[in-house]
Amino acid sequence: MTSAEMADEADVSLEICVLGDFVVLRKGEYLGLPPSRKTRALLAYLAVVNHPQEREHLCEMFWDVADDPRNALRWSLSKIRQIVNISGQSALVTDRHTVVLRSQSIALDLWRIKVSMRDLASLDISELEKVARLFRGAFLEDLSLPRCPKFEAWRITGINEVNLFKAQILRTVIDRLGEDASRTLPYALALRAMD
Repeated sequence: MTSAEMADEADVSLEICVLGDFVVLRKGEYLGLPPSRKTRALLAYLAVVNHPQEREHLCEMFWDVADDPRNALRWSLSKIRQIVNISGQSALVTDRHTVVLRSQSIALDLWRIKVSMRDLASLDISELEKVARLFRGAFLEDLSLPRCPKFEAWRITGINEVNLFKAQILRTVIDRLGEDASRTLPYALALRAMD
């Protein structure tokens, strides 16, 4: 992931949060999401993977037991399109075989974490604390899909990866704050809670 893949904050039209409950914001305002957990999970998946996905793969991941998986996928994509496509710009791009969510105008909390992980030593303490606050909860905490084992396996892998990032960031913040007990305590408690 390069910095270019992260949207410039001035150009961001959509913010997607996958750390904790799944949330989508436009200009700081929460957007109403479809009631379908699979549709929300599909949007989260497309945002995180950040490259084209085969329709067949998405059908297997989310609708392998549906009567018509391709139709279910089309329906979910139509709902996602209503959320991410604005002002004539198509963030969701589809063709007969693939689906991709273009990330140019989207900010994703997980991308910020991953970019920060590249060189934690170079971040000043205020930036480290901002990054630590991005961890609102577990990765896609509210999007468990027990009947979709491929999605669940991917989500659990994400949970494990995010937990490693969180522990490393918290340890770095604690080390940097050193003797400042009043500032260190919340981070120490958060790290302990991970055990």
